[in-house]
Amino acid sequence: MRNTLRPAAFDPRQEMRSRQVEIHYNLDEDSPTVDIHSHSHYEIYLFCEGDLERYVVGARSYTLQRGDLLLIPPMVLHHPVFQEGARRYQRYVLWCARDYLSALIERDPDLGAAQRLCRERGEYLLRFSSPAVSRLLERELQSMWAESQGSGLCRETALEMDCMRFLVQLNRSAATDTVADSAIDAGSPLLEQVIAYIHENYGQPITLQETARRFYVSPSTVEHLFTQKLGWSFYRYVTKRRIVEAQAQIAAGAPVKTVCRNCGYSDYSNFYKAFTRETGVSPSQYRSLEQSRAPLA
Repeated sequence: MRNTLRPAAFDPRQEMRSRQVEIHYNLDEDSPTVDIHSHSHYEIYLFCEGDLERYVVGARSYTLQRGDLLLIPPMVLHHPVFQEGARRYQRYVLWCARDYLSALIERDPDLGAAQRLCRERGEYLLRFSSPAVSRLLERELQSMWAESQGSGLCRETALEMDCMRFLVQLNRSAATDTVADSAIDAGSPLLEQVIAYIHENYGQPITLQETARRFYVSPSTVEHLFTQKLGWSFYRYVTKRRIVEAQAQIAAGAPVKTVCRNCGYSDYSNFYKAFTRETGVSPSQYRSLEQSRAPLA
């Protein structure tokens, strides 16, 4: 283990460069910023330390502890919410291509045990009761990071082997430990409650005024929360949620006009413009691109 290896500077890209597996180890020490995002691959995120208020995945929100893991499927919005004046943020992020992980699970269904457990519980968080388990999984990711920074022969194959070893340990641990319940509830911060409302109601008309009335605050309070904490307007977040859902439905084979209605758009031209602006391609072009990908697992 090369413990002298340092974390890398954060790279804001959200698409994989490698075909199968990619590991990131990042430490931000000066006003960290991570945009709201989703991607077409699976992400396994391990939190080390940082000035976070919460981490939001889909309609769920978590106060993270060291060693917590988030299992984030393709096309699910996620983002950290930082404390005021945040300075430090350290984490490991493992990306697995959708077709690669799906093929592994098809060959050995036990490799999807942790994923299935989270899905059954409606959670993305794995928090292990034993700190030793978290340390073991972190060491596995450290080993992958060291391998990724080297230049030895068979580097890609070695990374895939490290990834399989990590997945085996992860699923064995999840089979004997508890998935933490950390749902958004009435006691959660207002921002997370509004985000949950958007995620659950993206297919219905959503306005800033009606949302503010629902939570007994002013529209300016809601808008200020989004711009202050996320750097996005309320309506930009609503649009992002709808378009990410549209991408998932198109990838699953739903007719584009049905997707338009399902995602809260009564007018196709508005849907077309929003989709193209967010993704860089039209809905039909996106469908063509997705035909070359494996189906969502």
